[in-house]
Amino acid sequence: MVSASAFSRAQLSDVYRRARSRDLRRDDKIVIFSDLHMGGGGRRDDFAGNAELFRTVLAQYYLPGGWELLLNGDVEELQRYRANDIRRQWAHIYELFDQFQTSTGLTRLVGNHDLRLLSDARTRRQIGASADNVEEGIRLAAPSGEVLILHGHQTARRYAHFNEIVHVLLRYIAHPLGIKNFSVAASSRKRFKVESHIYDFAIDRGLIAVIGHTHRPLFQSMSKSDSIRFEIEQLCRRFPAAPDKAAIRERTARLKAELAAGVDRGDPASTLYHRQHMVPSLFNAGCVLGKRGMTCIELTDYELRLVYWYDHRRSQKYLQYSPDAGWNLDRTPYHRIVVRSENLDYIFARVRLLA
Repeated sequence: MVSASAFSRAQLSDVYRRARSRDLRRDDKIVIFSDLHMGGGGRRDDFAGNAELFRTVLAQYYLPGGWELLLNGDVEELQRYRANDIRRQWAHIYELFDQFQTSTGLTRLVGNHDLRLLSDARTRRQIGASADNVEEGIRLAAPSGEVLILHGHQTARRYAHFNEIVHVLLRYIAHPLGIKNFSVAASSRKRFKVESHIYDFAIDRGLIAVIGHTHRPLFQSMSKSDSIRFEIEQLCRRFPAAPDKAAIRERTARLKAELAAGVDRGDPASTLYHRQHMVPSLFNAGCVLGKRGMTCIELTDYELRLVYWYDHRRSQKYLQYSPDAGWNLDRTPYHRIVVRSENLDYIFARVRLLA
């Protein structure tokens, strides 16, 4: 039998080869959301908790701001719900998708939970116009390098060979009994396998990969805990010559407190930092299903940003720890934080030098 790494490499190579390529211009504004898992409503619909946050952010920030919307897979929970029921429940969300499609632009990629959109024309018709041109991956060609965007499920055999069996088990047995998905997002070992396969593929190709699937935000191959440790290290390096040592002490104390609060708690494989040099080749937009908010990736002005949107009625945490947490969307309880940002030229320079 072909090894897991060989299978993954072959699958990713096929996605790369088939992916449509387009130039990335400096004035492009693209926002990437992944893993909405829109269902048919009710308490088992995972999307319901952040549906209003998602709708408001799209309608009041990204659409009027001229952003292109890229949905990176698992938009619908087609493994558990009928397409007609999803469309009926979230008609106002699909109206927003249609507005992006006719104005600023909409790109839809598939994940394992909406994979049938690639092969089933009837399901695409039921979902509507946003699913007309669904793709498996897309390549953005920037002057300094190439960005490959894909969902990330392509590394696993079960989705390539047994996805329809999984669909039957979830739709007709697990869902009626109230059994939740056995998702890769719930297993640190499975998350790490997915991330490490795509990380290695991106390094070999000298590109940046942006995924979803694991529901775990990554920036420059670093999880949130990695990012905090990295920033603490940078602050320590700056401290001896810094004119304002008090500000560095305060920021370091806040970061240490956040780290101690349990970022990535219970995840022994929470990092790709097990290498001699961490190569910034892997990014993950996270998901829309967070308990207090949602994450996304913005790409504009040849810069990548990991962005966190949250509802301050559910959490005051970031009002304490983040210096820009006070910014909120006008007349809403929703706040936007740029967690990390970096220039593409710098990222690609590090990829070439460290790979």
